[in-house]
This record gives sequence, structure tokens and C-alpha cells, in this order.
Amino acid sequence: MVSFLYGKLLCVQQRALLCKCLILKKGDFLFSEIWYDIKSHLIYKEYPMKQLLEKLTTLAAYTAAVCTIVILLVTSININCFNKGFYKTEYASLETAQSLGMTEKDLNKATDALLDYLQDRRDNIDVTVAVKGTETKAFNARESSHMVDVRNLYRFAMVLRNVAIILLVLSLVYMAVRLKSGMLTIFSINYMKTAILAAVFFAMLAGWAYVDFDAFWTTFHKLAFRNDLWLLNPATDLMINLFPAQFFSSMVFRIVGMFATGFIGLFVFCYLFLRHQLHKLHGELHHD
Repeated sequence: MVSFLYGKLLCVQQRALLCKCLILKKGDFLFSEIWYDIKSHLIYKEYPMKQLLEKLTTLAAYTAAVCTIVILLVTSININCFNKGFYKTEYASLETAQSLGMTEKDLNKATDALLDYLQDRRDNIDVTVAVKGTETKAFNARESSHMVDVRNLYRFAMVLRNVAIILLVLSLVYMAVRLKSGMLTIFSINYMKTAILAAVFFAMLAGWAYVDFDAFWTTFHKLAFRNDLWLLNPATDLMINLFPAQFFSSMVFRIVGMFATGFIGLFVFCYLFLRHQLHKLHGELHHD
């Protein structure tokens, strides 16, 4: 029976990978994996090139899984950070314009300058607004210097996402050529394994942020920046008043929510796909 199962799985996956699968037991799936280690058989002793190709395929599958998670995370950050509707909603909720003595028009003008600067749509954040009836530059030299660091961090995130997209495409193309119809099966298995580990890590971060957001946010800044320009003074710096801890807390949890939706949604899709494939295989085994 084991050798027959081998033949079925190797046929489906183009004799390409270790046969890793969930098995049926009384109609349900066990969440433990059954590893049929082909490397211990003569097939690899006779064909050492196959062993190398197996390792490359496994590497491609894990690379695709990790890159998918990176793309989901960075995309969630990008969408939410530049959602101007969110800024307006938060400003209204926190009564930012009233507390600063600014009009909503000037408040949005200052915000647009910051967001456009981050996206390389302008060269600086020099903008004049009225604060408590006095015309003044919205942001001082320290705030401008900090925004240089923030833009560099944003650029790095975009480069990281673009590299992840390229690696994802290359990995999927390699698996498609190597495995053909087995590509989605192997991707699903490796995505689920990677996602479980990633979920533990992200859950710990989310729990930390929920329990003590100030400590979480401070640690993030210490890791992300090599200077203390992010330490702004509410008495002299407008930026810290525009974006207090409550604002960033809402932003972070919006990002978490969007990321979790895509992350979990893809996990469920992979699970259902594998369930369907194994039901299909189970039927073939009974038929034969």
C-alpha cells in the first residue's frame, strides 16, 4: 500500500518532491505530516541529480511562502499608511484641529505634504499653515530630518516588497516547470507550515502592542532608526501633536487587521485545496 501511495503521489507531483501529505482517517485529516523520505531509497542513490532538484524545489517552495507573507505585510502597511480617509477620520475622532487651533484645511494640507514627501512626490515638507491664528512653517528642522529617516525606511520597505515579488514569481515559475500540476499542492503545504510559525511570531507582537503599545512603539523606533530624531517635543513640534500614540495605535491595528485577513484567508484556501486533493487521492486509492 505504501509503495502504491508513493506511485500515486509521485505521479501527481512529477516525481519531484518528498511525499509530504496529510492522511485520511475515518474521513478526517490528521494534522500530523507523514514523511516518506525518498532520499533513503535507491532512487536517489542512482540519480544524485534528483536529490539536488528536490532541495531546489523545497527551497523554491519555502521562498514562495515567505515572500507571499512579506508581500501581504508590506502591502497592508502601504495601503493603510496612505489612506487619507483614515487620517480625516482619526483627526475628527481625536479633535485634532480644535486642539491645535488649526482649520481642517490646513490640517489636511500639512498631512498631504508629509504623505507626498514619503512617496517622492515632493522634495521637502516645507508648508505654511495657520496655528492659533498665526502663520508659521508647519514643520521645523528636527521634524524634517526625522522625515528623511522615515522616507528611507519606506523606500526600504518598497524595495523589500519588490524583491519579494520577483522572488515569488521566479519560485512559482520554477515549481510550475518542475512540478506542473503539483505546484499548487507543494506551495500550499509549505505556505501552511511557514504561516503557522509566522502566526506565532505575529501573535506575540500583536499581543505586546495591545498590552503596552507605548513600549512596543518605542522599541520599534529604537530598532528602525539610528538616532533620536524621532523623540519629538509636543511643546515645539507639530508632528507629534498630529500623530499621538492613539493615532498610531489605530493605524497599527488597522494594518494588523488587513494583513490578518489576507494571511488567514490564504491559509484557509491552502487547507481547503489540500483537503480536496486528498479526498481525490483517497477516492483513487479505494477505486484501485
